[in-house]
Amino acid sequence: MSNENDTLQTFTSVTEISNYLGISRPTYYRRLSALGFDKTKKKFTKIELKKLKSPLQRNVTHNDDESVTNVNFEFEKDIIINYQKQISELHNLLDQQQKLTLDLQSRLDNKNQELLDLKETPKQGFWRRLFG
Repeated sequence: MSNENDTLQTFTSVTEISNYLGISRPTYYRRLSALGFDKTKKKFTKIELKKLKSPLQRNVTHNDDESVTNVNFEFEKDIIINYQKQISELHNLLDQQQKLTLDLQSRLDNKNQELLDLKETPKQGFWRRLFG
């Protein structure tokens, strides 16, 4: 027997999801990222929809001895970690692109050199090729 919270609700677009939740698209994307969901996800359980609908929690603790407020932004930490992963992937892609470009340039230079070498060799007539 399936639990009511396990049933999936399917959406066709981000606009449909954000309208259902009553939040803007940027807010929807921020909450997706903070909760670790894939940005292309279109099927959600009731519990996941409830998490997306509720505002992100900021934990605030007060230290009465020093009258200092310590704010813990766990969701911002997750977002930063996610951005760091994306930046790392982009660096890898750029590195691959540079290697491919260098390889292509090297091949092009080799072909150009071959063409120049062919132009520089003097043409020999039939009899000269035959008798040297």
